[in-house]
Amino acid sequence: MKNTAAKNTLKSQTDVKMIAISAMFAALITVTTAFIKIPTALGYSHAGDSMIYLASSILPAPFAIIASAVGGALADLLSGYAIWAIPTAIIKALNAVPFVICRLFLKKRGRDEKILSVPTILMLIPTTIVTVGGYFVANVLLYDFPAAIAELATWYLQPGIGAIIFLALGAGLDAMNFKKRLYRYY
Repeated sequence: MKNTAAKNTLKSQTDVKMIAISAMFAALITVTTAFIKIPTALGYSHAGDSMIYLASSILPAPFAIIASAVGGALADLLSGYAIWAIPTAIIKALNAVPFVICRLFLKKRGRDEKILSVPTILMLIPTTIVTVGGYFVANVLLYDFPAAIAELATWYLQPGIGAIIFLALGAGLDAMNFKKRLYRYY
């Protein structure tokens, strides 16, 4: 009985720590989306997608998905784009899914110790498709088809800039064995 109680206490402590780390990632996603604007030829992009990719390469599945959805939706609310909060929450949750699936695949093979690997880098392709396709559908639903077509070209910039930042941060965090240090206590 003592052993079961100790395991439950350890699991509870782990869950609380993971919730706290997920909340920090949601805050990072919110701030980098709402406040870090990157000028482009067609207006601006933001750094928020990079934090979604990072969170999804580090956090377990449900935590990564929730942090991504909450962070993206809060950024829209803070930026005055409340109409986009629900579509963004759905799209950003789906952005996390390719990385989550990749992590499950890598974990089964005992190769989930790094943020960047060939499989995680390849996940930038499906997550970009999710962003472009998701915002295209949202534009059609919120406005109309011509408006969605008009904005289609701009939706590639955001995940592209996010990918560049993700690769730079991932390389830096991998150099200091961030994932190994983070999960050492779990």
